Amino acid sequence: MTDVRELRLALDDGTDVAAAAHVPSLGHSGEDAPSGAADGAARRPVLLLPGARGDHGAAHLVALAEQLALAGYPVVRCALSPRPPGAGFVGPAERSVERLRSILRAARDLLDAMSDAVPGGPAAVAASPVHTDWVIGGASYGGRVASLAVARHGARELDVAGLLLVAYPLHPPGRPDRLRVDHWPDVDVPILMLSGDADPFLTVELLERHAADLAGPLTRLLVAGARHDLSVSSRSARDGRRRTPEEVVVEHAGAIRAWLEELPGNDVVGH
Repeated sequence: MTDVRELRLALDDGTDVAAAAHVPSLGHSGEDAPSGAADGAARRPVLLLPGARGDHGAAHLVALAEQLALAGYPVVRCALSPRPPGAGFVGPAERSVERLRSILRAARDLLDAMSDAVPGGPAAVAASPVHTDWVIGGASYGGRVASLAVARHGARELDVAGLLLVAYPLHPPGRPDRLRVDHWPDVDVPILMLSGDADPFLTVELLERHAADLAGPLTRLLVAGARHDLSVSSRSARDGRRRTPEEVVVEHAGAIRAWLEELPGNDVVGH
């Protein structure tokens, strides 16, 4: 079980954004959880940001947050804009980097407050230390902003251990000449990319060609027939079976958790 709390995060500029905290419950030992994931051992918090339309409640983000929380990882899903979901966060991703930094600070404060306010309560963060470094990322635009933040400020300054990128928008649909890879040589943390090979924002051959541009190691999970939201139609599926974004996330949750487990510094925690 997990505890999901809908809330708003107050940011440095006086605005606030919608968010949801998925907090692992103490004592959960589901058969799908990795060894030690929910036994009080510390797990890195994860920040997930939405695509350009601003919907932090998108099905694949919610499913990913829930799967990670079931495995013992505190997760904060957060909008990038105070606008209602779907209204969009318009503008170049580069302009959202500083807003991401403010959101990350607010998310840290949130987990600290939850830990202090509920000692011995249902949340795992209330009973054990948590990593000072986070994994950040999210869907499409949100993941791209996270990668730009690491490239601009560095993983050490941000206290970021890795990037979890869902449907990274390698280029605009139909425009493979406009690649979004110029900053990749400065992204020096481990990266996991979960993408579909039917995503119009991704050309698999171009991703393969430019993967070596990343300074950090890349782990790729490519979903056959999946579109930008990770859904798979019966027509595009190799086996003819339709899959929802939630089903795709569940199918790949084990590999995502394994990647998180293997991140450097998993034996170093702070409070």
